[in-house]
Amino acid sequence: MALDPVLQQMLDQIPPPASGELDIPALRTMTAGMVALGYGPEGPIPVAAVENVELTGAGGALPVRIFRPSGTPQGTLHYLYGGGWCVGNIDLIEPIARRLTRDLSMVVVTSGYRLAPEEPFPAGFDDSIAASHWVLGHLDELGGTDRPAVIGGESAGANLAAAIAMALRDEHAERTFDAQLLFFPAVDLRDEAADYPSRHANADPTLRSEVLPELYGLYAGGHNVADPRISPAVAQSLDRLPPAVIVVLTVDPLRDEAVAYARRMQDDGVAVDLIEFEHLVHGFPGFSALVPAAAEATATVVAHLKRLLESVTTR
Repeated sequence: MALDPVLQQMLDQIPPPASGELDIPALRTMTAGMVALGYGPEGPIPVAAVENVELTGAGGALPVRIFRPSGTPQGTLHYLYGGGWCVGNIDLIEPIARRLTRDLSMVVVTSGYRLAPEEPFPAGFDDSIAASHWVLGHLDELGGTDRPAVIGGESAGANLAAAIAMALRDEHAERTFDAQLLFFPAVDLRDEAADYPSRHANADPTLRSEVLPELYGLYAGGHNVADPRISPAVAQSLDRLPPAVIVVLTVDPLRDEAVAYARRMQDDGVAVDLIEFEHLVHGFPGFSALVPAAAEATATVVAHLKRLLESVTTR
């Protein structure tokens, strides 16, 4: 499967991902150096305002960054960054947060969470759901209580978003999210997931199948990976979850588990808009400022989410 030529040219200039034991400090340093790539030559996308808030989570200070659109906001999106639960921060996700703020005309809230291996599960999940409770409790100050609230993220962030949506359902929260936006979610961290054909194909140059077990082990920290808070796909039922836009990539090793998750949601009566791109790679929204095909795909996802939100009733 040929990748978009502009994307391929850019990837050819980036060091390939590690194939041996992961060097987490080195990955964090490299990732921090790539933030400027997310902005591209034109710099940060303008938004009406950016605010930093510090919450108190179970592990201490919990950073939250709020991006406000011009004009009346059309809702709120709580968006969680990826990075294998080991790499990433709200600075890394800011370029796409600004893009989503502008294109959705929504207040976008990004929140930090403790990272593995120093702080394995449930630290990242606990921090993220605490931030979600804060978002849902402050919608009147964000995108409005009468407008949609969406939980979303990329990869590990999408894993957290899916797990949070499920946890809120199970705790019968007074207010939950009205929709999910899941970019290439990791939803099955069990050893059995290695049998998916997309894992064997191992076709994504930016995410190699062989690193997944190590990342999963670092995040789980010895906890049972069949816990639905870690592997949402193994939950007994997916009914009563918020409707979702789920984005998958043909080359992504996570593709098949995400498709299976989407199908199970549909079988359990949840509306799912499943979108697949053949020519892009894991993490493509972050390349939108440099790769026109990535920007076009991100705009397509935004359009699908807007259509989905037209049919949902705020909870």
